[in-house]
Amino acid sequence: MTIIAVPFRLRNFTLEVGHRANTKFGTTLITGHPGADESLDDAARSIISQWIGCDAQYVEQLYTLSTARQDKREVAISYIALFRQDGCTGPADDRMHWSRVVDLHIHDHIHHMVFDYASLRLKAKLGYTNIAYHLLPELFTLSELQQTYEHVLGHRVDKRNFRRRMTASRTLDKTAAMRRDGSYRPAALYRFATQDDHAAYLTPSWASASFSQRHDETGADAP
Repeated sequence: MTIIAVPFRLRNFTLEVGHRANTKFGTTLITGHPGADESLDDAARSIISQWIGCDAQYVEQLYTLSTARQDKREVAISYIALFRQDGCTGPADDRMHWSRVVDLHIHDHIHHMVFDYASLRLKAKLGYTNIAYHLLPELFTLSELQQTYEHVLGHRVDKRNFRRRMTASRTLDKTAAMRRDGSYRPAALYRFATQDDHAAYLTPSWASASFSQRHDETGADAP
């Protein structure tokens, strides 16, 4: 059994992915094998930490696939890992490299599929959770938050609509701190109001209220 991990980080608010280079399969993701007494999640965190040099801010299991290589069939468990902008700079292993997501070209077919799925998963979760918390530093401007979304999504977003949506989501707290970049006016610094990335800020308030009411009435989760 093999664990395949896709580590993402922000560097200067540009999305990068960790990978191995110059292997016999070309550019690949980082991999490892779980110990006999380890859970899969614990093994994944340990493998990622050994390659990167610090613990990931966020780790999620993606999916399981069966691979055939050199006449051998093997089960692979894939994971996505996120590191914050102000986290460790790594890597811990000189065989590992960081590249901009847009510049990465993975040659191995299986690893390419895992990377594509991890990228899609990250993009999707931006739409209904505050998963960006696990990429950004503790304090950030709205412009930096927008840059993060644009790099993950791979396209520009409308500045006015984005700011309206984020401030209305109630997932951000505006702090008293300000930051000046160059000759521009000082910008307010924000932080996420919660570390819980399950906060679904795209869920309408009436839907949440309706679910809570039904939950209280039935005493159980809705089917």
